[in-house]
Amino acid sequence: MKKLKKILLINWLYFSKEIIEVGDVNFLTGKNGAGKSTVIDALQIVLLGETNARNFNQAANEKSQRTLDGYLRADMDENNPYSRRGKDFSSYIACEFLDEIEGTSFVTGVVFDCRSDGSKQERFFIYVGTLPENCFVDNGEAMEIPALRRFLKQHYAKAEIYDTQKEYRRNMLSRWNVHNEQVLRMMKKAVSFRPIVDIQKFITENICDIPEKPDIEAMQQNIRDYKRHEMLAQRQEEKLSALQEIGKLYREMNQAIDRWRVQSFLVLWSHKELVQAQIDRRELEKQDCAADLVSTEKAIETLTTQIEQKESRRRELDLVCAQSSVFQEEERLRNQKQMLLDEQKKLMQDLQALTVEIKRDALWWNELCRAVLEWNSEEVLGPVQDAAEEVLKTYRLFTSGNYEIFSHSLTPFEEVQQAVAALSNAIRNARYKVQDHIAELRTWKDEKNSALANLRKNIKDYPRGLLQFKERLANELEKQAGCAVRIDILADVLELADERWRGAVEGYLNAQKFYLLVDPAYYQDALSIFDRIKNEFGSSFGLVDIGKLREREKMSPWDDSLAKKVETENMLARSYIDYLLGRVVCCNTAAQLRKHRTAITADGMLYQGYVARVIRRELMDDAFIGRRAVSLRISRLQEELAQIEAELRHWAPILQLLSKQKEPLFTQYFVQSTVVEKQNAYLRGIEINGEISSIDEQLSKLDLLWLDEQRKTIALLGDEIVVLNKDKETKVLQIGQYKERIRQLDFEVLPDHYQQLTGIEDRLQDEFPVAYQQNTGIPRYQQELSRLKRADVVHKNFSNRLEQSVNERETTRRKLFTARKEYTDRFKPCSFRVESMDNDEYEAEQRLLEESELPKYREKIKAARESAMEQFQNDFLAKLKSSIDQVQDQVRSLNRALRQAQFGTDSYQFRVERNPDYAEYYDMIMAPELMEGDMGLFALPFQDKYGHLIEKLFSQITMADDTQLNARKQSELQENIQRYTDFRTYLKFDLETTDQNGSKQLLSQTLNTKSGGETQTPFYIAVLASFAQLYRVNDTSSFGNTVRLAVFDEAFNKMDSDRIIESVRLLRKMGLQAIICTPPDKVSDIMPIADRTLLVDKNKYKMHILPFGKEMAQ
Repeated sequence: MKKLKKILLINWLYFSKEIIEVGDVNFLTGKNGAGKSTVIDALQIVLLGETNARNFNQAANEKSQRTLDGYLRADMDENNPYSRRGKDFSSYIACEFLDEIEGTSFVTGVVFDCRSDGSKQERFFIYVGTLPENCFVDNGEAMEIPALRRFLKQHYAKAEIYDTQKEYRRNMLSRWNVHNEQVLRMMKKAVSFRPIVDIQKFITENICDIPEKPDIEAMQQNIRDYKRHEMLAQRQEEKLSALQEIGKLYREMNQAIDRWRVQSFLVLWSHKELVQAQIDRRELEKQDCAADLVSTEKAIETLTTQIEQKESRRRELDLVCAQSSVFQEEERLRNQKQMLLDEQKKLMQDLQALTVEIKRDALWWNELCRAVLEWNSEEVLGPVQDAAEEVLKTYRLFTSGNYEIFSHSLTPFEEVQQAVAALSNAIRNARYKVQDHIAELRTWKDEKNSALANLRKNIKDYPRGLLQFKERLANELEKQAGCAVRIDILADVLELADERWRGAVEGYLNAQKFYLLVDPAYYQDALSIFDRIKNEFGSSFGLVDIGKLREREKMSPWDDSLAKKVETENMLARSYIDYLLGRVVCCNTAAQLRKHRTAITADGMLYQGYVARVIRRELMDDAFIGRRAVSLRISRLQEELAQIEAELRHWAPILQLLSKQKEPLFTQYFVQSTVVEKQNAYLRGIEINGEISSIDEQLSKLDLLWLDEQRKTIALLGDEIVVLNKDKETKVLQIGQYKERIRQLDFEVLPDHYQQLTGIEDRLQDEFPVAYQQNTGIPRYQQELSRLKRADVVHKNFSNRLEQSVNERETTRRKLFTARKEYTDRFKPCSFRVESMDNDEYEAEQRLLEESELPKYREKIKAARESAMEQFQNDFLAKLKSSIDQVQDQVRSLNRALRQAQFGTDSYQFRVERNPDYAEYYDMIMAPELMEGDMGLFALPFQDKYGHLIEKLFSQITMADDTQLNARKQSELQENIQRYTDFRTYLKFDLETTDQNGSKQLLSQTLNTKSGGETQTPFYIAVLASFAQLYRVNDTSSFGNTVRLAVFDEAFNKMDSDRIIESVRLLRKMGLQAIICTPPDKVSDIMPIADRTLLVDKNKYKMHILPFGKEMAQ
């Protein structure tokens, strides 16, 4: 047995130089952070032959921040005064082993040369012998790598320094007499043990020696070849399918073209027959028109003769009548009567026109007057409304629109003229006044808007010139006095103590509230300036002489005086207000006023000088005093502006109506001239009625019997002539119609039909050969004509179908061209013509595929598949079966070891079975017939049973062309390869516990219900059994002379005392050496059963290992 005897640490974190002696069972303890894991991490580097920081302190913390550089340079704490960062130094970790059988020792270790610039290099070394007395320290400094080479060469015969970690691990395992790196993986897992969560993963990773996965690269290539050939064949099949579809579409197109050709011929031929029939009908119509033209011309000649005879007779009778004296007298009287009627009509038209104009004028003035009378009574509008009433009264006669108005005397007309003139004058005067009033309102509006704007800026609207006067006085006074002198407006420095009395104070003070206050010391100067500039600003401003006032007046205001209603902090103002208001008594009612010399009520009733009067409301509302004055004035101005706006809205339509005046019709000239003229015309019209009556009486006395008989005959002849003329006109019109129709037929209709017929015949000749017409077209037309009876029915029937045939022809052609385009795009390179009307190229390609290409690809597919299947059997299935067999053998071997290592009253056995999720794959891999006979994978029974599964597995672990895979597919492929090439995928592992009563439990079923100690127990049993197997502890030959070391960090932390004792007992029984690292709380449990207890002690930035005995624990 080979045992670890000593551990040497030089410049390792806070260990400067430390030799740790170890026994069989070693207990390494110390407080948290004392440095237990520091020792374990150092030991791992030498035992595992790795400097990977991922192994550091994993049992204590999976996310450990420890680094190799931190251990070497001791700078994991930035406050360490002994940090080696920025220095040149060397560090050592070395382990001394003793071969008890051969009585020899060997040392394995590592040296790190660290430089001040942060760089470092390490070398692992092994030599036969013990740790040297100087512990690799020369002149107080650890040896660098070159010095170590010289030292080992000088003092040890068998010494090696290794350039690679792999070479070191191989030679170290050789020294251990363990030629299996699984022991290193097992040691790493033992140190970094974490709670068992997945029993399957725990057993496969910690217990089984994992065989290498089968190399499937060659098999994948063969499968890819097979798949590629299969894809090529599939592509050829797709080409053939596409070509067959193209051939089918080509035939469909030809059928559609044939249908379209027959129907086109039938439409054209039936159209030709129809046009020929139309020509025949129009030729017949022309002959009929010519015959009708001749007969109508003869009828016109006959009618002309009859009309001439009757016209001659009528002229004879007219001449006889005209020579009669009675006729001549009647004609004279009738002409005279007509002249009078014309004169009367003209007079009445003129009278009616003027009457309408007068009515229109009357209505206009009536409308204006009614609008005026609707106004509210206003002083300025009174004359207008009075005049309007007079106009309405005088115009009443003239609204009828009857010219009988001219039968009246001239007086009503003169009254209208006078009334309208008076109304016009009144409107004109009122308009001027309203315009002036509106202009005044707009001026007030502008002024008040300006004042309102200033008030909103907190500038009061004092009387005009007050502020300018104040400023001028202040400037002049400053010049004269040589300093600024304060001048206040009285209202600005006052406040109302009681708002109810504001109106009384404002009204009583009136203009006095605008007086200026000046310091008495400057009053005389101010008065002189005032006197000089008074004419520039008017006489409404005042300058209060407070000094004289205080000298001559008593200013103690009464308690009930108006002065008490006013507050001020300005003493000048106080004096003046007390003087003005101090003797004005405030009364609640008017009845109380007479009790005092001067008194006032809050609503403005003033008693003064034995006179009671009311202060004007506008003076009381004129707020200038106090802070609220601005807001009150704003409110008042807003109300006043609202009133002004209302007034403007009231007067605007009135002004508009007043401005609507027009020139009156009833002027003096109109009445005295036009009206008089029309009155005379009215009288003349009456006279004409009398003259007409006289003529009618003369006409009634004439003898008109013979003349009436002659006139009747003349009238009858006239009627007959009219009838004959109408008949003649009708015949003449018919002549024109016949000629026009013949012209149309000769020059328009028939030429068009003949041209149309020629066009159809030309199309038939161009589109349909004579042979087609004779053999196919005309027989088919005769057949359809016999069936449908008429050419127009044939034409209509096939014209309706023709559009569908054209669509079918185009659709089939488009489908064909689309299929060809898809073919040439899909199977590039391909130079076939897409829009060719023959299909020769595509049919030739189809024959080539059917007769040559596809059979060739099918042979390649068969050969590639057989090769892939052979490799699948030999390189994949066989190796998976071998791995499964190997693991099952390992489990059986472990179970034999576990049967000899009972843990307390419990015993443990590993269970390995097929994974139900992959049972069919397991059955295929382990199938006996796979390895029997010559056929193997190709045996028909095997193919029948597992053929689909093989194809499924092929698709999972390979693709036809990896380069075509996207990132997601590539990731899925790699996951599948990882899964299906791992033998563990097909197995299910578990740990079976048997208690003293023979009751069995599987760890996977009870894992979540067990305590921490109960889940740690299976781990230690499994790990110890694995170590015992790897170290061959039961082998008594030289092969069994191995290192027996196991290292556990944070060991037994979840176990109770009994389980810890059993674990150590089992460890000794198996003949293993152990270093067990635990916290101090396990001292009382482990120290009594340990061979050596090592206490890690940390004092600030120094670490040491102290021997720890039972007496120290107490």
